[in-house]
Order: sequence, then structure tokens, then C-alpha cells
Amino acid sequence: MTVTVIQIGLDADAIDYSSPAFRQFPGLTKEKLRKANDHNVAGLQAAGYEVDNCLIGFGEAGAAKARKWLEARRYDAVLIGAGIRLVAEHTELFESIVNDAHRTQPGCRFVFNFAPQSTPRDVRRWYPQPGNATPAR
Repeated sequence: MTVTVIQIGLDADAIDYSSPAFRQFPGLTKEKLRKANDHNVAGLQAAGYEVDNCLIGFGEAGAAKARKWLEARRYDAVLIGAGIRLVAEHTELFESIVNDAHRTQPGCRFVFNFAPQSTPRDVRRWYPQPGNATPAR
């Protein structure tokens, strides 16, 4: 069975790139974020994983959208983007997604990428073979 991955990240249109929260990502622009997101999806697909791309906004609306996707199907791996997990003011959004994934995806593994280009390698930590949905550890 092919490993299913959901990538949950911020919609590039939702971000104020000049805000102090996003200054920690020097040079980040809407175009660069879109490209990185597309690169993640393409890299995972090229590696043989089945991937859904859930792009969200902030606050309860973002949490509700992620929840809806998580309730819609089973995922082996849940990847949560850096803009959600590394920005302190988004801690509640991150918590909500983790708790909803824990509730709706009881056997999933959480994957946190080091960089967009490392995403397939990061998923392989848990699922080295895209055709085998049994976690490696």
C-alpha cells in the first residue's frame, strides 16, 4: 500500500512577509514559498509517495480547514510546515493541528522537514519505502 502524506502549510497569500514573525525567514517571499511548496509536493510524488497539499490561513479558520482535510481520509505521515510550527504566535494553530491529527490519524507519524528540498528524505526517516505503509520505527 502506497504511503499517504498530507502536507499542511501556510497559504502564501495569507502571510504578511514584513511582519516580525516572518522576519526570521530572511528573503522569504510569496513566490519563494509557493515554489518551495510545489517543490515539496513534486519531490514526494517523484519519490513514489501519495501526497495531499493542504494550504491554510491563520487562526480558527486555518485549524478548521486542516481538520476537515484530516477527517476526510487516512494518512500515514502528517507534515506540518515551518511557518506553522516555528512561529511562536502560531503555537495554538500548531497545537490544534497536532491534536486533530492525533485524533483522526491514530497511526500516523509526524514529519518535520529541515528544508523544502529535504522533504522526501525527511519522510523516508519513517517510511523508507513509499510502497510500504509500515513505519520503520
